Amino acid sequence: MSISTMKTPFCLGLLTLAVSAVPAVAQSNDVRAAISAERGVQFFRPDDFAIATEPSDHDIVLMEQHQPWYFTAHGEVDASDNAFLTAPKHSDVWLVGALDAGFESTINESFDLQVGGQVSSSRFNKYSELDTDALAGIITLSKQIDPAIRVGVDYIPSVYFGRGFNDQSLLSHELAAYGRYTWELDEKSLLVAYARLSRRWTTPHDYTNTRMAVTLACQHECLPHLIGTSGVTVAYANYDDYFESVTDQRRIDWLVNPFISLVYQINDNATIGATLSYARNFSGVSNVDYEAASITPYIEFNWRF
Repeated sequence: MSISTMKTPFCLGLLTLAVSAVPAVAQSNDVRAAISAERGVQFFRPDDFAIATEPSDHDIVLMEQHQPWYFTAHGEVDASDNAFLTAPKHSDVWLVGALDAGFESTINESFDLQVGGQVSSSRFNKYSELDTDALAGIITLSKQIDPAIRVGVDYIPSVYFGRGFNDQSLLSHELAAYGRYTWELDEKSLLVAYARLSRRWTTPHDYTNTRMAVTLACQHECLPHLIGTSGVTVAYANYDDYFESVTDQRRIDWLVNPFISLVYQINDNATIGATLSYARNFSGVSNVDYEAASITPYIEFNWRF
């Protein structure tokens, strides 16, 4: 019952669909809107230890006990040599905290439904103008076609603010379709191919875009409760009108994003992990033609009831 937007090593690569920052600072005087549009939303939910491609034994037990509700508390430290995701680079370290809650169920013993919400905050060490509070929701409908294939659609509304949920920066509505194919290499290893096509409408309109991303990832159980994942995401993004009246340039991006991560499950309710990633964004707009390296250790607590 996994979904495309959960925070797993695999989906971390997918969700880093890098896009912009500094040009919007100069033209919209709102750096938070640019970086929020760039980084997007990351949802967290229990039972997504590494790459969950079908219900695990734990999921089955939970369904038998009728525990469709979930609550997750997530905290991480991000360190990057390019916090703005622009050229030139500006490094920083920041904290991210998020609370997720939602409901999951099966419809007609065929489709998996998730409805959830999130409140999150980011606090930067050097560049406080990037500090962001956000609210987001998700509705996902997916189906396990067979043990190897899952397809689905989701809708993600989100709104971003400055500190204290003041001064709205960006409003976003995203509609996406996705598919995942899984190969079981052996008892401890999986190879996963994932594709996601999305359309995002934003206010201000400058960040509205159509995006296609493909990820290939390999997951391996290194030790009991310790999962390693490595992979690469290649993404294409086409913007409707990214400040074209000012830049006189059409914004079309190609992103190459390799990543590697480790996740350790402490117990049924707690996991720790870290992800190392590199992003190279090739863009028709020079200020967002960039590269960035980052490391992200995190801890997560989750409950079902």
